[in-house]
This record gives sequence, C-alpha cells and structure tokens, in this order.
Amino acid sequence: MVDTVSGRVERPDDGTELPFVAAPLTGPAEPTGGRCGLGTGPEETRRGVGLGGHGPSLPLLRAARTAIEANLDRPDLSPALIARVLGVSLRTLHRSFSGSGDSVMSFARHRRLHRAHDDLLGSSHARRISEVAARWQFSDASHFIRHFKAAFGTTPTLHIQAHRGRDAAP
Repeated sequence: MVDTVSGRVERPDDGTELPFVAAPLTGPAEPTGGRCGLGTGPEETRRGVGLGGHGPSLPLLRAARTAIEANLDRPDLSPALIARVLGVSLRTLHRSFSGSGDSVMSFARHRRLHRAHDDLLGSSHARRISEVAARWQFSDASHFIRHFKAAFGTTPTLHIQAHRGRDAAP
C-alpha cells in the first residue's frame, strides 16, 4: 500500500511500513523522434502510456530507474515494489524496460555493481570484498565476483590491485 509516491510502502508479508524514496513522475522531456511529446504528464506516466498514448513512456522508465537508483541498498528492492511505488502494474513496469535492453532487476544489478566498484576503489582503507558484496545486496561473495568479472573483465581483487598500482606509480 502506498500513501504517497515518496511515502511509505506496506510490506505484504507482515504489514510493517518501510520508507521508500521514489522518483519524480515527471521531468524534462526526452527527444521524441519528431513527435510532439503529448501524453507524458504524471497521470499518463502512472498509467504507463507514452507519447500520444502509444505504449510505455520514457518518463515512466526514467522514474523507475531513478527510484531503483535511490534504493539500491534496500534488500527488498524488487519489480513489484517499484511498480507499487510508481502506481503502475508490474506488467507496465516490465514493458517500460522492454526497449531499453535491460530488465528491471538487471538494471538494478548493473547499478549495484557500479556502486560496489566505486566502494572498492574509492575507499582509503581496505574493505573486504564480502563486505562490499553484502552492502550492495549480492547474496554472497562468489555471486558478486562472478558478476563483477562479467561486467569489468577481471576479479575485484585484481582490479583493486591494478588500480592501486596505477595510483602508486610516479
């Protein structure tokens, strides 16, 4: 249950309310390929209709990505939660991502990997890879390492060593 878009979400399993930082439902218009950009207001965004009422909207995709980005550290982040917060159906949320090349959760995983990457390289003190993996909601270190290597072409340990080696060089 959502009180407001930036309000609280009631967890269905136990009824407790959790704060949820949501994205604004409107924003600057993106290029529309020659279309006039009609049908991109808040009501159309909530309904998931896009430019002139033809399919999922770019504002909904932007709102969903912003909501995901703002809540990456939440363990309960899910497509269902994002859909409830934005006031759209789960199907409409998934449809808004269909042309982007990402699913809802692959976008979240990609952004979590980049945040973890920044944590590993930006920390002045050594952080354990398992701590960073847990902070960004990866189920365990091996799961994190597998995804990190797929995204960055190397393991977190080798990436950190290479980065610190470059920083130490004259």
